Amino acid sequence: MDLDGVELREVNPINMADAIVSIALQRLADVIQKQIQEEVNLVRGVKKEVLYLSSELDAIRNVLEDAERRRYKEKSIQDWLKKLEDISCDVYDVLDEWNSAILKLHLPRMIKVWPFTPCSCLCFKKVAMRRDVAMKIKGLKERLDIIVKEKDRYDFIVNHPVAPQETTRVQSTSSIDLSEIQGREADKHVLVSKLMRGVSSRQEHGPHVISIVGTGGIGKTTLAQFIYHDDCVVNCFELKIWVCVSDVYNEVKIVKAILESVTRISQDLNELEALLKCLKDSISGQKFLLVLDDVWIEDYTRWEPLKNSLTCGAPGSKILVTTRSERVARMMGAVEIHRLGQLSNIECWELMKRVAFYGRSNGDYEELQEIGREIANKCKGLPLAAKVLGSLLRFKDTKEEWESVLDSEYGNWRKQKSRSFLICF
Repeated sequence: MDLDGVELREVNPINMADAIVSIALQRLADVIQKQIQEEVNLVRGVKKEVLYLSSELDAIRNVLEDAERRRYKEKSIQDWLKKLEDISCDVYDVLDEWNSAILKLHLPRMIKVWPFTPCSCLCFKKVAMRRDVAMKIKGLKERLDIIVKEKDRYDFIVNHPVAPQETTRVQSTSSIDLSEIQGREADKHVLVSKLMRGVSSRQEHGPHVISIVGTGGIGKTTLAQFIYHDDCVVNCFELKIWVCVSDVYNEVKIVKAILESVTRISQDLNELEALLKCLKDSISGQKFLLVLDDVWIEDYTRWEPLKNSLTCGAPGSKILVTTRSERVARMMGAVEIHRLGQLSNIECWELMKRVAFYGRSNGDYEELQEIGREIANKCKGLPLAAKVLGSLLRFKDTKEEWESVLDSEYGNWRKQKSRSFLICF
């Protein structure tokens, strides 16, 4: 499953509440990390509320397996889970608003373009925006207080939480089942052409950086895996290296991963300088493709040492980067930025159907397909959403159960443009 950095843990496929809560938690971590990186204190006075939301949602996650088992036997628990799903979506929406506001703080340079914009007006809007986000976060905290108190009344069985060292993002690899990819042939063709450009030239100074940019769940990692196994790419590059970077940019760990991929030997060195010298020796004169998946860092001074060490590769070497941020792509010096679009509704259905009907004959479930297409239309073009919904539907065999997914629990998709939990992906 292409998680694009989103941690869904090893959840029961029918435990949709767990998936929604997990994504809200990931969004909390992402925005807080971005606030730290940008050195922006957008919302003053709500740090405690944000940490509370994170810790309480994380604690609630440990009772969801038992809650799901009792969901359809006890109406009160079903209602409680719906409240939890609603607030998790609201957390995502508010944090998305927070993230957008942080991005807007980088726009004061627009004042130079439009000098007639009154500075006092911009400051007023900024203060109002901060106050609005702060009030929403505090309101979420109050709502979650009620949910936590209700949780304690149900005497749920608590699962043992994952140890802290295991709660990092899911690490991507280059492995993929190519038969499961939907709707990315055109994107692959464009990017393979860009990777092939200049590979036979002895004059090209490199390596050139090419970046795939898109929102979480859009399929950046899957597309990179698709390209990684393309015949032209396999035959062109002497070395192919895949490294999952993720949100914590650890230079030593990244260089070690590259070296181990090239030499097949585990590295005992821990000094960056010594590792970079080994890296130069290992790739010198060889044409390589390095995939850096899920890059978040925007600090050029931390990227520069690795970038400089990679220049000793043969002309035509390339670096393929996947990231959610165009700022990251530009910081890394990308000569090409490929903005990944959404899948069509038909492509979402094909992907969702493959997961939902796995091991079963499509003909045996003909009556479910029309409902399934309606559900697929709610995926908003996100392959991750299609996969998660397909996993949910795999355990539902009747028309009534599929209609309950469309109309009962998630019927408000049709009424609310931004409140759908699928936006969380």
